Amino acid sequence: MNIPAVPSRSASGFRLTGGKVLAIFIAFFGTIASADALLVTSAFRTWSGLEVASPYQASQRYNEELRLARRQGERGWHLESRTEREGSDGLVVAVTLRDRHGQPLGDRRLRARLERPTDKRGDLTIALAETTPGDYVAHLDAVSAGQWDLVVDVLSADGDDYRRKSRIVLR
Repeated sequence: MNIPAVPSRSASGFRLTGGKVLAIFIAFFGTIASADALLVTSAFRTWSGLEVASPYQASQRYNEELRLARRQGERGWHLESRTEREGSDGLVVAVTLRDRHGQPLGDRRLRARLERPTDKRGDLTIALAETTPGDYVAHLDAVSAGQWDLVVDVLSADGDDYRRKSRIVLR
């Protein structure tokens, strides 16, 4: 019985050589490396990974942040925020500020921001105006859809601010 060990050519005439295996190998891993490079470049351009400019300095202020959070809780203030689409891409931001007894807190300076959780370059500053005591409203012309953090600061004369941060999803 005569059985050839390795056929030299297939019926179609294709022969797998070392050069072809090398080309397949390079094409496969080249595709993987190109996709990885594209994704890494895109990730670095859209988000640096930093929440603050200097994480070390932010860590040094941690105890102060805890003290301010305790004082904020002791005040018993209630801040409610609402957002509503105005037209196709406009936005109305309404904020209501009350004390622990439900009385409106008027004549306060409020500062608000819409922050993108993943890209700080898209953050928007909001100018809130008091319409009635304790009620503040702002109208924004063009706000894109997606997830946002609405950060509202009530600025006080003694330096103790009141902050409320909430995640919203705009459609």
